[in-house]
Amino acid sequence: METAAKLDLNGLKRDWIRAITGENLFRRTLRRVAQIELAGEQAQLRGVMILEHDPLRFAAAFFAALHTGVPVILANPKWRRVEWQEVEHLVNPAVIFGQSPISAAARALVQHPQPGAILIPTGGSSGGVKFAIHQWSTLVAACEGLSSFIGSAPINSCCVLPLYHVSGLMQLVRSFVTEGQIAFPEFKALQAGDFPVFAADSMCLSLVPTQLQRLMAQQRSADRLLTMRAIFVGGAAVPATVEARARELKLPVVLSYGMTETAAMVTALPVDEFIAGNTNAGRPLNHALIKVVRDDGSVCPVGEAGHIRINARSMFKGYHGRARGVSKLGYLSDDEGYFDSLGRLHIVGRSDRLIVSGGEKIDPQEVERAIIESGEVDQVLVIGWPDSEWGQKLVAFYVPSVAQSHERKWAEELRAALANYKIPKQMIQVPTLPLDERGKVDRKAMQRLIAKSERKLEG
Repeated sequence: METAAKLDLNGLKRDWIRAITGENLFRRTLRRVAQIELAGEQAQLRGVMILEHDPLRFAAAFFAALHTGVPVILANPKWRRVEWQEVEHLVNPAVIFGQSPISAAARALVQHPQPGAILIPTGGSSGGVKFAIHQWSTLVAACEGLSSFIGSAPINSCCVLPLYHVSGLMQLVRSFVTEGQIAFPEFKALQAGDFPVFAADSMCLSLVPTQLQRLMAQQRSADRLLTMRAIFVGGAAVPATVEARARELKLPVVLSYGMTETAAMVTALPVDEFIAGNTNAGRPLNHALIKVVRDDGSVCPVGEAGHIRINARSMFKGYHGRARGVSKLGYLSDDEGYFDSLGRLHIVGRSDRLIVSGGEKIDPQEVERAIIESGEVDQVLVIGWPDSEWGQKLVAFYVPSVAQSHERKWAEELRAALANYKIPKQMIQVPTLPLDERGKVDRKAMQRLIAKSERKLEG
């Protein structure tokens, strides 16, 4: 791991974050620098955790940590008991910005991040919280790749995504690196048509499909979407009805593909191709090399689906706490897809059970364990089901351990244990799980059970 060069804080002094002057942001950041330096060698060894809801507080802490060269650990303020128990075994920050349920006191047997590491949380199919290891150089490379696609002008961002998530963090980084501006409005303000004022056709907006759907539903906000430089949509598959409505409005939507491990998007589809009716993830950006491969590693020909393997200058270095880094061949994702004859990537699904709901990755096994631990459920199956609003919604089929299961009681326990986005939208009691004779998910049986449950809820 390379040693990080100190970030020059003078770049903060220009007025680039709405609601705060550059000089004020600079002073706030220097105060955070002093707090980090007070922790001395322990901060250099164990790192700094940022757990801030407020984007201005987050920005000051983030740039202070980069300047001092300490490891940076981003944390999700929505985590609950189960997630924090996992985090406590992974990291032991010496300084914590924000209110944390874990202590900053030194603990034994915790692996410390390397100097210059930026740990970004992500979900995964192997269970629980993982931290993807990035560096400032990988984040900058991602910015350069996007600039080559969208144009070299400064990137102005209207950020309504959380900064602890790669999709929000990269908007902050892009605005800083390209000398653009950024605003952090409440999403409800956008729904009311109250958008930040930027120069015409200069503002970029990053949304998950659910947010795009909600903004298009309101005439005032839909009209403002037309003035965007680009609307990046990622994090989950876009429902066909949402795409159709965006095309009808001729919105500057850019479909893309990327993940925490690649510092956000590594492919993008030009607006004109989207408006013309194309539905795919677009072509690789110039900082990324993507191949679709078979199980034996051989490259799939055009039109043949396989595993997506990524090499990129923005590639993460591995997961914190795990010995293996990224292979020299690249990162083999859990996504499957194919390239068409025009070099555009089509995503067809995943090879694991991972569920993506509202742009958040969820491991169903983690949710199943939490439900079983309530003591009132013998068996449970959590699946992702197509949903027009969330892309996928979590549905839990459960067999109670007692004749009369107190679902409300253990559902409350579940909310105390897991982040809200991991709570199933529907919990359906069944005598046996909807599996076929091979032990595979019986989708027809699930469809009937879900439909019956929805009718009951509506009634």
